[in-house]
Amino acid sequence: MGEQIAEGGEAHVYYHGATLIKSIGLDYFIQPVLALDRITLHNAYFPQTRMSVLGFGRTTTGDFQIIVEQPFIQGDCMEDEEIRIYAEQLGFELKNPRNWTYATPDIYLSDLHDENVIRSQAGTVFVVDCDIRINTPELHAGGRRVLTNTVRFNLS
Repeated sequence: MGEQIAEGGEAHVYYHGATLIKSIGLDYFIQPVLALDRITLHNAYFPQTRMSVLGFGRTTTGDFQIIVEQPFIQGDCMEDEEIRIYAEQLGFELKNPRNWTYATPDIYLSDLHDENVIRSQAGTVFVVDCDIRINTPELHAGGRRVLTNTVRFNLS
């Protein structure tokens, strides 16, 4: 997999040349289906750091994990104020500075801190990691979306 270069609360990160390999644990995403939703949202909002799912597995303790590949980005960490300005330019409003949470009525974005947002030497901003999901009222960030697994068929 390559040399391990980081270990966070939810993932182990390995350097693999031009890419990173991340093994992301279940406790970060709660349920496997939500992991795929969050990866899809990340790819839609931050295509320059697109995650490709390589596979699924279990940790040594039996917990579910998803293995993804992502471009390796070199650059400098950004300061909180620079990240706030960047997020606002994307249409997000700062909701909670303690956990770096930003939101629109539809999208919830947290963990947007200096280790997860990088500026390249050319000045391009890259979000390499964040917690992104549909903004529901339960998140207490002004969300208006309601998630359901109910399917209705109109047979007319």
